Parts: sequence; structure tokens; C-alpha cells
Amino acid sequence: MWRDYWQRYRRFWWVPCLVMILLGGGVFWQHSRQQRFLSTNQQLMAQSTKRKVKAKPVKQKKSVSKGGFVDIKSAVAHPGIYPICVAKTRLFEVLKQAGDVTEAADTSQLNLAQTLSDQLIIYVPTKGEAVQAEELVKAADEPQAVTDNQAGASPISTDAKINLNQADTTQLQTLNGIGPKKAEQIIAYRDEQGQFKQIEDLQKVGGIGPKTFEQLRPQICVN
Repeated sequence: MWRDYWQRYRRFWWVPCLVMILLGGGVFWQHSRQQRFLSTNQQLMAQSTKRKVKAKPVKQKKSVSKGGFVDIKSAVAHPGIYPICVAKTRLFEVLKQAGDVTEAADTSQLNLAQTLSDQLIIYVPTKGEAVQAEELVKAADEPQAVTDNQAGASPISTDAKINLNQADTTQLQTLNGIGPKKAEQIIAYRDEQGQFKQIEDLQKVGGIGPKTFEQLRPQICVN
């Protein structure tokens, strides 16, 4: 039987060989393609990892707050100079640094949420005291330039004191913590009670207590 098959189909012996060769070539080609694909992916992953390592972190610039100082006057527990962060510190925050306002203070005239700048003069008025808005929070006055005519003039002493018995309301308001209302009260007391015999008598004027008087002591006289 096998001999009959062989005799009949022996001239087609090359067909199964060709089929095996084709199948083997196809398997080899598919395997090679997969190897190339894996190799390409590995190279791409390696390059991506190198790029991530080489990438430099971006440094964020830190914002630096500029410092400054403000001068707080009148109806606060501790008038004086206090530090601030320019354009960040609010008025209510710096008032807390000064021991907060006194019971006699009138904060309705102030914008407590206002941000502050360097060298401001802050005046906290008392109740019933009318103060112009521009006088509540104002920039420090710039020094006046000395002209040629003034250069030869005799210098004015910076230690000059205000005479309580002679000063008018304008002069009295140059004193630390004295506004228009208190200046009028001082003059009214002087008209009713007579001239001040000693500077300590200033404490007899309503609204001027020991703390305020101690701040005024170096600035006033009665001679």
C-alpha cells in the first residue's frame, strides 16, 4: 500500500518540504519582528528616563517682604514707633502692637483695614474730636530745602518748647497727641483758671492723663 502511494506521488516530494520551509520562515520572521519591537521600546524608555534625570527643577522665586516703620500717636495705650511689612500690615494689626486703642479713642474715622507704607504718621482721634481725614494717616513731611538766603540765617533750635501760657491752637496742635479739640480745651482752661503755674497743671485739663503728660513734658514750658 505505502509502495503504491510512493510510486504514485513521489514526484511531489518537494511540496511538504516547501511547506515546512515556509512555515519555519514565517515563524522566524515573526520572532525577529517581536525582538525588534521590544528593542525599540527599551531604547525609547531609556531615552525618556535620561531626559527626566537631566531635567533641572524650576526654582520658584521667593517674594521678599519689605520692612518699614510707622509712628502712632494719640489715643493708643503705647504711642511710638512700630515695625510693619510694607503693603501687607493692616492698620488694626499695628494698633494691636501699640497695646490697642484706649477707651477714649474714636476709630470710626479710621479705615482699620488699610494697608500701610513706610514712614506713615498715624493719629488716633478721641471721641468728639474732629480731625481732617488727611491728618489721620499721612506720610512724613519732607524736609524743606535750605535756600541761599536761609543759609546765612541763625539756625532755629530743635529743642524749642511750646509755652502753654502763650501758644495758640495751631501751636498746641504741634504737640504729640494734641488735636484741635484738646488744643481748644487747653486755651479754655487757661482763660477760665488763669495761666499755668507749672507744666504739671496741664493734667487738670480734661482728657490729659499721666501717660499723655509724660509724652508732652519734654515739649512744653510755662515761662
